[in-house]
Amino acid sequence: MDTFQAIRVFIRVVDAGSFTAAAQAMNLSTAQVSRLVSDLENHLQARLLQRTTRRLRLTEVGARYLERCRQILSEMEDA
Repeated sequence: MDTFQAIRVFIRVVDAGSFTAAAQAMNLSTAQVSRLVSDLENHLQARLLQRTTRRLRLTEVGARYLERCRQILSEMEDA
């Protein structure tokens, strides 16, 4: 798994509010986006998103992780 790609996808899912919208924005399939987020959650051994058929919501762990990921990606861009 490309961790940085998975992080970028995770951030896009949160920003877009759905897996489908994130997939379209990143020119990926919804299945690819879902798999990357699931792989990231498995890697971290933590649930980042609470999924229902109608709603997508960050967990407490997901919110903290999202904030840190944004900082890391910003620092990478600055470098």
